[in-house]
Amino acid sequence: YGEECRSKTYPPSGPTFKGNVPTYVINLDLPPSKRWDNLMHDKKTELKTVVQNIKDIANTFFPSGKVVDIVDNKIAHLTSTLPYPFNEELQGISNSSGIPLG
Repeated sequence: YGEECRSKTYPPSGPTFKGNVPTYVINLDLPPSKRWDNLMHDKKTELKTVVQNIKDIANTFFPSGKVVDIVDNKIAHLTSTLPYPFNEELQGISNSSGIPLG
């Protein structure tokens, strides 16, 4: 890391500070499948990076790739067993981000 540990640095600054964290309003009046569209539009790349990191970790322990394949393709239907509106929200996030539902 390029910085030493610092104290009493509020508000944040320094070479690693990337700006304030944005605020998002999740409109619960929208259909569940559309509630997360704005956030996914802005954070799709970051979400894909997190998901890829999780896949990389899983593939470290199970190098065949079968675990990731099972999660991505074979058990995604389990989200339909979640109660409303969570099942539809997850489907909407998947649709908006392009990340497999699993």
